[in-house]
Amino acid sequence: MTEKDEAHETFGETIRRLRQERKLTQRTLAAELGIDFTYLSKLENDRGERSSEKLVRALAERLDTDAEELLAKAGRVPEELGNLAQRDVTFARLLRRLPEMSEGELEKIYRHANVKPPR
Repeated sequence: MTEKDEAHETFGETIRRLRQERKLTQRTLAAELGIDFTYLSKLENDRGERSSEKLVRALAERLDTDAEELLAKAGRVPEELGNLAQRDVTFARLLRRLPEMSEGELEKIYRHANVKPPR
């Protein structure tokens, strides 16, 4: 699988691929994480409720992958973002504008914020 393909994987597809690359069964990984293997199966199939930030970080650590990338795929954003948006209207407007921005505009923001792409 190419990096481009991996970038388009869902959260579930990503954890399934990483688990299989490490030759772990669902039961083994679930036991190591302290969760039921049926819950892990639901996660891998992108079904059910979203997992907690704590669980996503534990998955990233066990699967030896970038936690921020996995959190993004899981749709988890830091609670602090919501809190800041409540206190700072300008920041809230920026968050609402981000999905409409072009790749070039986003790249400028990334460079200015000194945010590096994964890998």
